Amino acid sequence: MKIHSYIFLFFLFASCQKNISIPKNVSNYLTETIKLLKEKSIHKNEIDWKEFEKDLFIKAQHAKNLEDVYPTISYAVKKLNDNHSYFKSIIEIKNESENNPLPTFSDEITPDDIGYIRIPYCIGSEKDNENYITSIRTKIDQQAQKKLKGWIIDLQGNFGGNMWPMLLALEPLIGNGTFGYFIDANENSEAWKIIKGKAYIEDQLIMETNINFSNQLQKKPFMAILTDSETASSGEAITVAFKGQENTKSFGQPTFGVSTGCVSHLLSDGSSINLAESIFLDRHKTKYGNKIVPDFVVEKDKTLQTGIAWIYKMNEIPTPEN
Repeated sequence: MKIHSYIFLFFLFASCQKNISIPKNVSNYLTETIKLLKEKSIHKNEIDWKEFEKDLFIKAQHAKNLEDVYPTISYAVKKLNDNHSYFKSIIEIKNESENNPLPTFSDEITPDDIGYIRIPYCIGSEKDNENYITSIRTKIDQQAQKKLKGWIIDLQGNFGGNMWPMLLALEPLIGNGTFGYFIDANENSEAWKIIKGKAYIEDQLIMETNINFSNQLQKKPFMAILTDSETASSGEAITVAFKGQENTKSFGQPTFGVSTGCVSHLLSDGSSINLAESIFLDRHKTKYGNKIVPDFVVEKDKTLQTGIAWIYKMNEIPTPEN
């Protein structure tokens, strides 16, 4: 009799689940979102999608319109557990204010024989991207005219944005070639490259610049890469790009921990999901995905001076003659 009672309760629960009444447009919106996450998420193979879907429909059972279901969509994206993806409703998009200024960073002061380039976040239009590249390449060009012992590449505070202007801006220092890879949940990898002012994913052209660099470097200089806990996303991509670079070491604090590639997807109502779909690999295919620990972990207020001291030390070591 007891067993029969359990069976009855089970079927009663299942019946209630099937009878959850949700407006068709809300149901379709949830289905649209789940389909996207199931197909593209970097963690798609680690999720029980039947349980995932059931959970979302239960949470959304009282929704009467799309606005009511936005918290459920946010919840769904957080359940992916990649710490990088996020949902932005059409309401948030419309209410974003241009009067909300982004942080600004000033350049640090270094000795005359040490070059210094800050690589800040990059957010904006195509024109903004070109101005970004021009500004950084101009600074490199001006300093390359001096006899330098090495360069400081400062990624502290770089919380992300568009990685491609960052890479193109650094071409005079980092050179040409493959500097990393995106690898998806199915272990498919795609190389990201810079070749003569053009940025590629495999053979697909992503961005290019016509800004020239007049003082071509004859050899790879010593470079100290500075990071902190606010170096995130595309800032971490640039950190990865320098991994394995000749005469290069990193200094400071571990990065924020979202070294994953995101793609923005527009939903049917104009809302968007920025979805982590890949993990960064360096040029040697070392896999990241979380915090990137620098070669030398030092306190934030000592990072710059430690990088400078390393450059001076490396200049004292005689290099073998060819």
